[in-house]
Amino acid sequence: MDRPTGGRTQVSCPQGEQGLATSPPFEVGLKGRTKELVKKRPDDYTTALKVTPLGLTDKEKTDYLANLWLVARADRALSAQEKTLIEELQKGIQAKRAHNTAAQKAVESGGFSLTKVGSFADQVQNLEDMVAVALADSDLAQPEADLIASFCGMIGIQQDQLDLVTSDASKRLKGQAATVPCAKCGAQIQTGARFCPSCGVAIGPTTPATTALEFDIPKSGYAITFAESTAPGFLTAIEVAKQIGSVQTVLKNNKTWYLVGIPLERFVDVVRMAKALSGIRNRSIYRDGQQMDWDEVFGFIWCANQRDHAYNSVEYCFGKDENRINPWGCKQARMDWTEWSSWFSLGRWEQSGLMNKRVVWVFDKDRIRHDLATNIHRFRFCPYLREKFVEAVVVSIPEKVEVKENGPWKFNAVYEETPGSIKVVQREGNGDFSYTREFYADGVRPRGLLALKEILTRAFGICLEKPEISPDALVGK
Repeated sequence: MDRPTGGRTQVSCPQGEQGLATSPPFEVGLKGRTKELVKKRPDDYTTALKVTPLGLTDKEKTDYLANLWLVARADRALSAQEKTLIEELQKGIQAKRAHNTAAQKAVESGGFSLTKVGSFADQVQNLEDMVAVALADSDLAQPEADLIASFCGMIGIQQDQLDLVTSDASKRLKGQAATVPCAKCGAQIQTGARFCPSCGVAIGPTTPATTALEFDIPKSGYAITFAESTAPGFLTAIEVAKQIGSVQTVLKNNKTWYLVGIPLERFVDVVRMAKALSGIRNRSIYRDGQQMDWDEVFGFIWCANQRDHAYNSVEYCFGKDENRINPWGCKQARMDWTEWSSWFSLGRWEQSGLMNKRVVWVFDKDRIRHDLATNIHRFRFCPYLREKFVEAVVVSIPEKVEVKENGPWKFNAVYEETPGSIKVVQREGNGDFSYTREFYADGVRPRGLLALKEILTRAFGICLEKPEISPDALVGK
């Protein structure tokens, strides 16, 4: 438990059955010498010298430092004092930088929890270092106090014993001169110094820096995050982010990450950021607080870039620039108005007429909608895609079409019988050069662009969000 005292958080230990009072007297090595703990009273042991844990394995050194990082990051912020102190403590336990890096990654991954390390003396020293880290920025946050209290319960430390540990840690911190890193070279500078002792740069008034460790992801709208990078487009991305809105920064894996929030109605700015980040790998996007797959949201970017450089951007979307016109206004639908497009065979044959001697083709519009939705799903966030217009085109497709000589529709001939196909016998040619042609038909195909013009004319008439082009301009030369 933690009890407030004078407006500050105070660490309070859980009352356990075991503690220093029940632990036997012990000795620990201190740089080759032997230091015996002095028993002050029956329920308390303390030391007059700082104990330096020795003989820790590589894993124990990593866990020892990870306990410190866990406390430092508990309040979702990391101060320069906390980072500097942990680096000093790393040297104190004879750990390498690799141990410290591994400890940071273990904590940042979210899979690390408080761990007892080494002997009981090592655990007490680890506790004192945890308290020192928590107090390094002169602000003991409640999450930090909770972690310290939990560790006390794990190793059997009681409240009065923790008070002594806290007192020792406070004295250690007061005996150390406060330092801040140089903005130019990174060397530690004592607070109040006018020049950096390493590079000589003039130092202005300094305020101890605190770095956030987690983003405050907006609950509505879009949020794009990206990491500092050596990619050529990084500085441009920073400038674009600042132009769009306020920018948050956090520290992850020793890299500075940036977040820019964008309202839902300003998706054009989302596209600007995505284009600026095209050469950066470490990036992510959120919508209404939920992370989404980057490629799923921005699968349209490459196509939009080609549209932006097209001679006629609207004709590009309809595929006219490649002579593969489509009625939907999106070439990524992959359902063009050509003789080889299979979507014209989505439907069934029905008999018609008084004697059922005629056949008509009935389009399966639900299946057409399904295939359209499947094909353009990856591009659904494209700002140039007009879904209402796509639906208007589907509605404008005739429910039934009949194949007539020289009409706008013809049979799609296949030379093997397939499910749902019909047998067609046609007489072709004239006079002595006429002949009979037999084949199977599994659907229809358009004969020219007349039917397309009629469909587009109806779609433009019923849809308010229509493309900036006319049906005549689309089907004309």
